[in-house]
Amino acid sequence: MDFRQQQTDQVKEALLLEQRKLNVRQQKLNELQQEKKETFKIDDFNIGRMQLQYHYILSLEHEIQLAAAAVIQQQQQVEQARQRLVAAKKKSQVLEKLEEKQYSQYLLDSKHQEQLVLDEIANRKKFSLF
Repeated sequence: MDFRQQQTDQVKEALLLEQRKLNVRQQKLNELQQEKKETFKIDDFNIGRMQLQYHYILSLEHEIQLAAAAVIQQQQQVEQARQRLVAAKKKSQVLEKLEEKQYSQYLLDSKHQEQLVLDEIANRKKFSLF
């Protein structure tokens, strides 16, 4: 049982790691989007400055697209890790139930065997009296 619990814990830790990666990527995406909003605030209406700002916004937009794709990919990784955790827990539960069932069957068989021995002893005493 310790081995199964250890496996489940490892899968759970892998899921937490993937979720942390997702949080980092989402935070980066949010920061880029916030930076883009801030860049739209134009204080100086100089043509050269506006061109620089335009190019900077285009590069930010490209980074935002890359970051959004990374977030989507990481969400898929989190989902796969979640599915592995569910599968590990199901496997562990199935094995535990099987173990319990086998133990119950063992106890039942032991009682049955004990009863057979007691019956045989009782029959021997009956027949030895005659």
